[in-house]
Parts: sequence; structure tokens; C-alpha cells
Amino acid sequence: MNKLMMAAAMLLVAPALVQAQGEGQQVKGEGYVFFGPVVSNLHFGFNPACDGITGTGVPPTLPAYCYPQSRGGVNAGFGGELFLHKGLSVGVEPAYAAPNWNFNRNEAIGVISVNGSYHFFNKKRGGKLEPFVTGGYSLYYPDEVQNGFNFGGGVNLWLSKHAGVRLEIRDQDHIERDDLTRFVAFRVGMAFR
Repeated sequence: MNKLMMAAAMLLVAPALVQAQGEGQQVKGEGYVFFGPVVSNLHFGFNPACDGITGTGVPPTLPAYCYPQSRGGVNAGFGGELFLHKGLSVGVEPAYAAPNWNFNRNEAIGVISVNGSYHFFNKKRGGKLEPFVTGGYSLYYPDEVQNGFNFGGGVNLWLSKHAGVRLEIRDQDHIERDDLTRFVAFRVGMAFR
């Protein structure tokens, strides 16, 4: 619970640390919001309808519907990053993930990630295109607090000095639930600085 409170406190302080970019001034931080589909949700639960079914063939196999299936879902959240040196940054991100599209509160999980990132600034193009890679620690809740990790990458496309589009692929791993064990999400959002 202390980790959760610490991450929330960092998130509240982050906007105060983010400063606008002036002509001769470097960006001190960035913020973002996102929403996107879960494109791969590994799901290891055995279909209860298959209890008592005996397999056929040699060796015996069960019908395909008895085995775990990948399925889609939703991932949404927001975050902020503070630049430490050139493109190197640290950030925090609270998010929501659900193993399907019905937004069922009982199946959803909260995710708080604390990450390191590296942004590849391109000054020749006026800084419009900003690819990045990220990875770090993830805390999953509310059923029980679980530790995990995440990694991914993407690009910020700055449409103006302070606002842009964020496209990202993020892999969240090491979730110990029957209905959601790992997911990869394609995120679309807004970035601001």
C-alpha cells in the first residue's frame, strides 16, 4: 500500500515539474493520456464446461474450446515523465486494464507503473517526431497486490509546441490471475509538454 501511495504522490507532483518549452529552453517533462485495445491477452483459465470430458485420439486431446484462448480487452490511463539528462527520463503511470470490452469492474485491474524511458529527439526535423522506449516496474491491484514488469516503445508526434499524438505498444507481464496473466496493448493518446 505504501508503494501505491508513493506512486500517487509522484503523479500529483509531476505536473508541477513539467515546464513549457521556450526557444532556448529544454523540455523538463511530458504528460500523456491514452486509451487502446488489448491486442493479446494470454488467458490460462481452463473452460469449466470441459470438466468431465474425456479426450479422443492417441494421445487423448480435448476439444479446442477447452484450452485457453487469447482475447481482446481495453487499456486506459495517464502518466507523466521527468527528464533527467538529454532523452533519459523517469515517470509514473496509473492505468486500468480489463480482459474484455464489457468494462466489468470485477474483472478489471489497476496498474501503476514506474518506468525509465529514453526519448530519441530529432532536432533536424524541429523535434516533431520523438520515438521512445520504456520499461520498468508494475504494481497490479486490487484483488491482491502483485509485482510485475512492463516494456514497450512508441512515438510522440508533436503537432504544436505543447500538444501531440502518442502512439505506443506496451507489454504488461507477470500478472497472476486466471483471466488476465499478461497483455499487450496498442495505445493511442495525447501528449503534452
